[in-house]
Amino acid sequence: MIDMHKRRSWLRPFGMAMLAMLLVAMLAVGIVATTVGIQASREEPEPPVTLTTTMRTRTLADEITGALVAFPDATIGVTAEGTVTRNGISVGTALNEGGVIGVVNERPILLMQGVVPMWRALAPGMHGEDVLQMQNALVRLGYAIYDESGTYGDSTALAMNQYLAALGYEAVNASNVPLKADDWKQTAVPQQQLVFAPSVPAQAETTCGVAGQTIAGSLCTLETASCKYAAAFAAVDVPDVAALEGAPAAILISDGAVNGVVGKQYEVERSAGDEKSDNASSVQSDDSAGSLIYLRLENLDGGKLQKEAAAIGSGNVRVAVTRTQGETDALTIESTALRQDGSTTWVLVDGGRRVDVETGLCVQGICEISGDNLAAGTVVVLPTPDDGDEGKGAGDE
Repeated sequence: MIDMHKRRSWLRPFGMAMLAMLLVAMLAVGIVATTVGIQASREEPEPPVTLTTTMRTRTLADEITGALVAFPDATIGVTAEGTVTRNGISVGTALNEGGVIGVVNERPILLMQGVVPMWRALAPGMHGEDVLQMQNALVRLGYAIYDESGTYGDSTALAMNQYLAALGYEAVNASNVPLKADDWKQTAVPQQQLVFAPSVPAQAETTCGVAGQTIAGSLCTLETASCKYAAAFAAVDVPDVAALEGAPAAILISDGAVNGVVGKQYEVERSAGDEKSDNASSVQSDDSAGSLIYLRLENLDGGKLQKEAAAIGSGNVRVAVTRTQGETDALTIESTALRQDGSTTWVLVDGGRRVDVETGLCVQGICEISGDNLAAGTVVVLPTPDDGDEGKGAGDE
């Protein structure tokens, strides 16, 4: 009995070991089968994805955008000789007609409107367009002139005498010698004491004198507040300047849009060493290589644009010019949906039907289309790389 019991006692550990080995083997087989199944499922091709787009109506416009630039109608140089005895107007100051630009040798330099520059002293007995300009300015300032137009007579001398007195300055004769009260008929305006500007107000681009400063030549520069406007475009966007002449332009401002038309090219005047030859320095700072083209803008509402002077000066007002206008509410589709078969252009509508189309204006990946049985809302299947040459999108050429 004892021997048989001993013989049976070793069978139990052996059986347990065999059972454990069997379980490990089954587990390994299961893991391998699962892994193989996963890999097999991954290797199966995924069903193809069909990409579509939809026909819709819209009005296409081929536009280019640029920055609005303001150029003064005129730049006026103010000259003087002597010592500045009072501070003149500072940079950015707008001066109306009759205002004092600066004071040299205790004589005021006056601003008046006129197209003829101040080229001589104006004194009693003289005749000319410059005299007429001064007379008209005095009348606008409220003084009566009874002399013949363009003739410097007694009433012109009296008006100038009274005007200087109102400003706090004594009158002088043509030789710049102060006059006694009884000598008012000799009142004259020496050459450097009057500046004519084509339009007023005018703005100081540089300071017009600091008290104690000695001047022998240029005192300061003025620019007219009235402006000419142009649009600055990248030269690469305007291969044919003449083709844009007459094209509609829309200037986008805070108060909506100001509409106009494109005129001829504007040639920007640059003076050697002058970093501010116009009001568009912020735009021209990117034009060191002549990469910008300036096109005049005409038929504009200047009043609205003057309110945007600060934004225009910083180059933040955009101009959109329409080079080509498409049909109103034309049927359109993305250019990538167009397929070509030789010289024929067609689309594949949802459901697998081929429809031939004619294309019109294309702008930024959208094309006008026309043809039979076409309607807005029609779903179109986009080509895939597997479609071959026949299914190649016309927009991918």
